[in-house]
Amino acid sequence: MTLGILCPGQSAQAPEMIDRLRDAPEATDVFVAFQEVMGSSIFEVVRQGRLHENAIAQPVICAVELAAFRIVRRALPAPDYFAGYSIGELAAYGCAGSISARDLIHLASLRASLMDAACPTPSGMIAIRGPRETSVSPICSSNAVHIAIRNGEDRFVVAGPLDNIAGAARDAEQRGAHVTPLPVRIASHTPLMHSAVAAFAKALEAADFKSPTAPVLAGIDGGTVRSREVAIQRLSAQLETCIDWRGCMESLKEVGCTTLLELLPGGDLSAMARDAVPSIASRSMTEFKTLDAAAEWVLRKEG
Repeated sequence: MTLGILCPGQSAQAPEMIDRLRDAPEATDVFVAFQEVMGSSIFEVVRQGRLHENAIAQPVICAVELAAFRIVRRALPAPDYFAGYSIGELAAYGCAGSISARDLIHLASLRASLMDAACPTPSGMIAIRGPRETSVSPICSSNAVHIAIRNGEDRFVVAGPLDNIAGAARDAEQRGAHVTPLPVRIASHTPLMHSAVAAFAKALEAADFKSPTAPVLAGIDGGTVRSREVAIQRLSAQLETCIDWRGCMESLKEVGCTTLLELLPGGDLSAMARDAVPSIASRSMTEFKTLDAAAEWVLRKEG
């Protein structure tokens, strides 16, 4: 078996995700680090109902994913690859041992603040499903928005200022597309984030950032990253660069992954993998009653 760990991005976070981690001793250090960095416990932050605010969402997602991985890690074979979607790519490096829990949460919080400052205009993201890129690109151009993520040949995430996004959504629907607003309030992975790139790269350089224990796929091109230097370049570049998640899934197939496990709190990445690369067994932790059951499923696949 070749095991890949998928680290989801924003949109799936919900209060109940923390309940599955609350009493696990493996999660304690992560939650202590969260409180040290953020000034509040993760349980208090979740209770406040601000999980879709960028400044809260990014560090919470990273903490939840790292805690979930540490819980199941003891029962799993060592992962062969990690792949993360948007902020999940930073979490992937935490899971792959490149950065400590404290540095992961600090960097996630800083990333969020730099991105918020880069584009103070109210912004958002929509998912467009149905048309190919040859149809989506002109819609984006005419409304001054950008393709932020390529999820498939007919699946895209588009980002930009809210007024422009509304126009792009209308145009896409008029062309028969299925449009879904996403609970993300920033134009991630577009040129609007340009001013955040250098500052985030500087912060990554200053951190105690090591080469990952297993390769991490770069979101912007699906390339395999094994070194600290390339990791820093890719992580900072992705702030203003379109994510090629379709390419990441193809890369997971090319490197021989046979099993994919998506960490809490997401379920979309494993669902997309089942559609795009059905030869790979793909499940999410959210599909199981316990995290131990998720680990047992992986082990059954290995057997």
